[in-house]
Amino acid sequence: MGDLTGGGIGVVTARCWTVPPTEIPTMYVDAEAILAAVAAPGVDGQYAVTWTGPTATVSIKRSEIASGYACPTVYPTGTAPVFDAADAVYSVDRYLGRLAGIPVNPSDVEETYPLVCDGRQTWDALGIGVPTAPPLVQNPNILTGITSFDPDSVFVTGQNGIYTQVNADIIDASGAYQNRTFVLAVGGEGYCIGDIA
Repeated sequence: MGDLTGGGIGVVTARCWTVPPTEIPTMYVDAEAILAAVAAPGVDGQYAVTWTGPTATVSIKRSEIASGYACPTVYPTGTAPVFDAADAVYSVDRYLGRLAGIPVNPSDVEETYPLVCDGRQTWDALGIGVPTAPPLVQNPNILTGITSFDPDSVFVTGQNGIYTQVNADIIDASGAYQNRTFVLAVGGEGYCIGDIA
């Protein structure tokens, strides 16, 4: 909170690299509402700690708390957080940046900031009624040999309930382009990647 009140949006944008940069000015615009929320006791949930204020609710993922610098999701009290196309695209950007050796931040590693869905048997992107573990958990090496990707090619191509498809052009070690489809699931704490086709 010190960075927001003392340094402003520019400082927060530089330090909150887990949040799409385009969303920070809107999400953190009302510093007083955020301060009012965190003044109350937080509620410890399964994946996050949440503070509810009169007008804003602040939720911080456990993984971010453990990292030592947390960038909360802020949303109007009485509503649920909304994760949109920018969040889905940014998750894929971060994932590909890691594989290509150009992460958005040197600290952006899967162990600390998970982007891959967990291994619970809840994945049913095709809607067949038989949930499994996400394919990317079962085969974490679906994409290997990535040397770079085209950030301008990363965009949402479809949505089906909690599942979102994001396409991206990647470049492998031979210099060949491939267009790949990433399937993400969204939950209360944001997007996770469960499959790559």
